[in-house]
Amino acid sequence: MNQYKKFFQEIAKREGVTVKEVYQKIQEAINAGYDSPDPNIHGEWKKIPTKNGRPTPEDVIAYCVKEMASHSTLL
Repeated sequence: MNQYKKFFQEIAKREGVTVKEVYQKIQEAINAGYDSPDPNIHGEWKKIPTKNGRPTPEDVIAYCVKEMASHSTLL
């Protein structure tokens, strides 16, 4: 899999579901936000770099980590 495999596995184990289910639920949440008709909300989602045009769970995690690191004096 990829560098996020352990992350998805830990959530799946904690929630008692499969890794595939975890990934699908995260993608569903991303899709709901990305498809928002509110231009301000959609604009925020468009800030996330993607290879496909629509953010994946990996895209969102990487973006959030990068943003947190850039705004933290502790990292």
